[in-house]
Amino acid sequence: MIITSEANRRNKNFAIAATIAFAIIVLLFGWIWLPGILLLGSCPLVFWLIRRHTVRRLMVLERPFPKLWEQILVSHVAFYRALPASEKNRFRQMIQVFLDEVRVTGIGTNIDDTIRVLVAASAAIPIFGFHDWEYHRLGEVLIYPESFGKEYQASKREDSNILGLTGLHQLRGVMILSKSSLLAGFDGKIRGDNVGIHEFAHLVEVEENEHGIPMEVSWEAVNEWVKYVGRELSDPKNPASIRGYAYTNDHEFFAVLSEYFFKSPVLLKEKDPELYRIMRAMFHQDTASLLAPKLLTRRRYKKNAQCPCGSGKRYKNCCLMESTKNI
Repeated sequence: MIITSEANRRNKNFAIAATIAFAIIVLLFGWIWLPGILLLGSCPLVFWLIRRHTVRRLMVLERPFPKLWEQILVSHVAFYRALPASEKNRFRQMIQVFLDEVRVTGIGTNIDDTIRVLVAASAAIPIFGFHDWEYHRLGEVLIYPESFGKEYQASKREDSNILGLTGLHQLRGVMILSKSSLLAGFDGKIRGDNVGIHEFAHLVEVEENEHGIPMEVSWEAVNEWVKYVGRELSDPKNPASIRGYAYTNDHEFFAVLSEYFFKSPVLLKEKDPELYRIMRAMFHQDTASLLAPKLLTRRRYKKNAQCPCGSGKRYKNCCLMESTKNI
């Protein structure tokens, strides 16, 4: 999703090579039919068609990151708050690229920057461990006010119980999310659902089926996952105490476990270390370490430092000593 200097170099070299190849073909064609030489004028177009996607992303990344978006990430996204500074910058870049290329539209409800940024965060979190990965087909995310039905109608009918959906058939390339459920997924509670991560986990599976697994994921990890899922679905033991909907099928098992892995990884690791280890390899992320509660240590004034009273003596030989005498 992010254009690195190496990716930019590869794209530029490919564009140059393709343009040269096109020019050679035109010259050979012109040897047979002279007017065909005029097609040489299309060489810049060939170069631009190959470069345009990369150049657009580079231009997006040159824009300053909106302060409001930063405030939203800090306020709502625990994953972002836990990242080191250098990784936060990469996360922000992923947000920028996603929102530049994927439209977020409200259906019967107003959406603001909070909704748009949380959708982008939901997309970035599952693939943050992969450095050359993106959602190729996704073009739009529809935001419904509440749950919806199988006919994709945003109504309050009794069968309107779907919170999120990765588009299929006529909605291919489109995702639907419930606005209230999206917000609830980032409400700061340790346990609970996150419909955004759930649906983007489904999309990760779709991408893997169409474009192959990420280079960071080994086939050994994939085989371990397949064996674990097959064993657990055929003979459920549920050591991690995950909600029953996960056992609908292997796809829902992956999506639900993804919610746990990114929202309550410490609990997941405590209850089922084997499952956590496999998911860590599948996502190439150690979320339990990232989101583990940070231990705070008490700090005191250094004993050998100059006393703040201005006496010129060391703290331990001045006010600290006098204070100790009075205890």
